[in-house]
Amino acid sequence: MKVWIDITAPAHVLVFRPLVEIMRGRGDKVAITARDYAQTLELLELHGLEADEVVGRHGGRSRLQKARQMTNRLGALRSWARGRGFDVALAHGSHELTISARRLGVPSSTTFDYEFAAAARRRGSSSRRRSRPSGCGPTASDRRSSSSIPA
Repeated sequence: MKVWIDITAPAHVLVFRPLVEIMRGRGDKVAITARDYAQTLELLELHGLEADEVVGRHGGRSRLQKARQMTNRLGALRSWARGRGFDVALAHGSHELTISARRLGVPSSTTFDYEFAAAARRRGSSSRRRSRPSGCGPTASDRRSSSSIPA
C-alpha cells in the first residue's frame, strides 16, 4: 500500500511515528510531507523520520497570510502528490491534505483533538463517513447527517 502522511505541527510527529514504523514494517511505502513550522522538521529528524517534501510554512497571526499560505500549500501538495499512486492519505487536522487528496481522488482520513474547532467541524461535515470514540457525545453536524459511524 502507498500511504501519504502530511505532518503540519511538532506534535504530529509523535502521533504518526509509531504508525509509520508499523506500516513500513509490514512493507507499506510511506511518503511524508511536512510544513516548516516550529520544531516540526527537527522532531522528524530526531525521531528518525524524513520528509519526502517540505511544503509551506506557518502563516503567522494574519488571517490574510494564513489564507495565502494555505492556498500556496494546496497547489504545491497537489502538484507533488499527482501521479504518485497513493492508496490513502493520512493527517492530523491538516486542512490541505484533506482537500488535496479529495481533488486527486485519494481516500483520506484525518483526526482532530479539539472538539470545538470550527474548521474541523466544517471538514467533517463534508465527509462521507465520520467516527469518534464512544465516549464523545454527538455534535450538531452528527444530528444533520446520517452518515456518522459510531466507534
